This record gives sequence, C-alpha cells and structure tokens, in this order.
Amino acid sequence: MTIRNQKRFSPVFFYGAVLAALWLALLALLWPSTRAVLTLVSLGFVSWQLVEYGLHRFVFHLDVRSEVLRRVVYQAHLAHHENPRMIENVLARAWLVLPIAVLYFLLARVSLGSWAATVYLWSGFAAGYLTYKYLHYQAHHGRPRVALFRYLKKYHLLHHHRTPDLRFGVTSPAIDCLFGTYRARSAPLQNRAQ
Repeated sequence: MTIRNQKRFSPVFFYGAVLAALWLALLALLWPSTRAVLTLVSLGFVSWQLVEYGLHRFVFHLDVRSEVLRRVVYQAHLAHHENPRMIENVLARAWLVLPIAVLYFLLARVSLGSWAATVYLWSGFAAGYLTYKYLHYQAHHGRPRVALFRYLKKYHLLHHHRTPDLRFGVTSPAIDCLFGTYRARSAPLQNRAQ
C-alpha cells in the first residue's frame, strides 16, 4: 500500500487502534456479561446508522446561504456527488469524522455514567462507521461477488445518479424504509453509474 493510500485509510487505522486499546484495557479490568456487551455494541452500531442517515440527508445535502458553510458542505459531501469515483471524495476526511466520534463518546459517557458501557456503545458506533466506510468504498470502487453487496452498490449508485433526494442509507436501506426515503430499484443502472 502506498503512502497516499495509507493516508486515505488513516481513519480506519486510527479507530481500529483506539478500539483495540479500549477493549484490551476493559478486559484487563473486568469481565462483563456477554449479553450486556452485545446489547451495547448492537445499539452503538444501529446508532451509527441513524447518525449516517441524519448527516447524509439533513446536513450533507443542505442548501446553505453562508459561503463558509457552503464550502464545508461541499468538501464534506457535495464534491463526492460531483465526482463519485474520486477516492478522496469517497472516504470521509478525518477533520469531519473525529468531532462526531468525540461528541458521541462524550454524550454516551454522560448518558450512561459508566466508562465500560460507554466504550462498548462507542465500539458499536465505530464498527458501524467502519462498516459504512467499507461498503461506501465498495459501492464506488469494488466489484462485489456477494449478492447483498451488489444490491447495496446498485442501491447507493441510484442515489448518486437518479435520486439524490432519496436513498440516503449507505450501510442499509432499512433506515430509508424507516424514514420514508426508500425506493425499490426499478430499472437497471446505465453504464456510467456502474
């Protein structure tokens, strides 16, 4: 992997290292109930999908009047719609992701009142984010062999090339069903979208 590619995937390396360190520290201090850990991690994973959907629908497609905010929204997402194959636009930038991760961690800590519970919840959130990164990258640059991944790729590319006001769930179209922005794939994609 070249240095340029390593930089593109630096959030994956960073969050992977943070997760590993937090889990090792927790396991060294206590052995929690499996059910509690699975519940918290699952809730964290689902909460990522809600954050992903909310950001994608209500922030990244926002028509803002301020020139500064317009540039931020453009760099954060609209550049990706302008050139969806450009890898720098596919992978979220660290300056955007880190504040979200820190804010989520702090809110979880205040809400749960326990460092251990916060780490498990945040771990699920981070796993959701990493899953999103993988699926989003695959949607634009992969050739999925698994039917589910092919479906997700086509679903996401329909958002880009046919309905930018629908299909905001990259990780799962289920979130679009929940909020009324789901549309079934009706016609095949054109070659430029594949």
